[in-house]
This record gives sequence, structure tokens and C-alpha cells, in this order.
Amino acid sequence: MPSLTHILETTLLVLLAYLLGCSIGYLVHRVLYAARGTRQVPAAAIPVALTPTAAAPRARRTMTPAARLASAVSDDPVSRNAPVPSAGSAPATPASAAGPRPSALGKPRAGGPDDLRQIKGIGPKLVAALNALGVYHLDQVATWSAANVDWVDGQLALKGRITRERWVEQAKAIVNVTRLSA
Repeated sequence: MPSLTHILETTLLVLLAYLLGCSIGYLVHRVLYAARGTRQVPAAAIPVALTPTAAAPRARRTMTPAARLASAVSDDPVSRNAPVPSAGSAPATPASAAGPRPSALGKPRAGGPDDLRQIKGIGPKLVAALNALGVYHLDQVATWSAANVDWVDGQLALKGRITRERWVEQAKAIVNVTRLSA
């Protein structure tokens, strides 16, 4: 049977080895990753292979879907790709001739914006994003072509949700029901 002193010696040696290993690991990590951190490192300490050159192209950062949605909500529709017609006016060209971007309005028509949340799959955040793109009314969504759907889907990073949830068909049905009831 091992004695108590033998157990204590072994425990202390294991603890000492653990602390020594942690210290060595920390020092190696600091030396190897010093140029990556937020600390200021003198340019002389950075190897030549790691210094940026004028000829090396910068990596372009891709926007996450959340960042694209946030930028769509925060951007005003006037600065987007296509000109925005004045409120209440019909688009000057049909949607097929205007390119992939659907017709947009600068502000809602006189009666105010439609409740786009009537379309299953559209919530408050998507309503704000669609309004930022100049889409305020259900009849605008009802007239979208496949190219328009692809453009809006790409702008809002919805990954095919518009087609899967059949927003255009839902909007057409809602517009037809409101016309019949009016």
C-alpha cells in the first residue's frame, strides 16, 4: 500500500509539470501569434512574408445575410440601383423592360401603405426592408416577374423564400379578394 508521502510527492510533481506545460504553451502562443493580435507590433518584428505588398490584392469581405438586410433597411431607396418614380405615378416602363429590379415607389400612395404582413412569411423586419426597397403595396408584389423575385431575393438574402412561400401568388390572391369586396 502506497504511503501518504508518496501520494503527495506524485501529486506535487504532476501539478508542477502541468504548470510548467501551461507556461511554455503560453509563451509559444505569444511568440507565434504576436502579429495577429490587437497589440501593436513593430514592423521590424513582422517577417517579410507577412507584410502586405502593394501588388497583393485585398480580400473582399462578403456581407452576411443579416448585414445585407440591415443595409437594405438603413439605405434610402433613392440611392439604390434604379430611379424611383414619384408617389402615385405608374412606372414609366413595364417591369420586363426595367430590368430585374421591380417597380419602386418613393413613398406609399395616398391611402397609405398596405399591410404586407398579410402575405404569409413576411414579418415586421421584412416589411421594413421591402419599404426601404420602395415596395409598399400588395399590387406591387403581385406584378413581380421571376427576375424581380430573384433581384429582391438577392437584395434581402432570403435564399429562395419568396418562391418557396409563394409571395407573388399570395399577393395576387389578396389583391383579387380586395377588388371583389370593394
